[in-house]
Amino acid sequence: MIIRKCSQGHRIRLHRNTTPNAVRTKTYADGTVETLTYPSSGYDYFVEVDGTVVKRSDSFKNIENYYVDECEKVHSDTHGRLIVGKHQVIGGIATLQSEYPDESNTKAEIRAWYDMRSITYSNSETKTELLSRIVDNFGAKHIKK
Repeated sequence: MIIRKCSQGHRIRLHRNTTPNAVRTKTYADGTVETLTYPSSGYDYFVEVDGTVVKRSDSFKNIENYYVDECEKVHSDTHGRLIVGKHQVIGGIATLQSEYPDESNTKAEIRAWYDMRSITYSNSETKTELLSRIVDNFGAKHIKK
């Protein structure tokens, strides 16, 4: 089970090892296929980078620190450790209220925000409709309804 994934689109993911030795295959609409083999039992959590398990641990704090370090290798604006009450996890991505799109964003930028968080939307939705869903579903306080 994915607990966190990189907010910048890199394939860096923190997993809970809910199904040891399971092989997960995901096929995307563009035909891209991702395969991941969960590690054997013995560890509660693991970090995957580009489809390879790079770290295992029973300590959430240790594995999350490792995950943050991996994210920092590819981009400098990481969220750090997840802070309850400060971050909201949307589609496995720690998200701050300040990162929610608003009226100043283009429709393409709002769609990219949705795509990054695996949120489905209709291509016919207007910018206003996309923003209203963020207010209704995620409690964005800075967007006018």
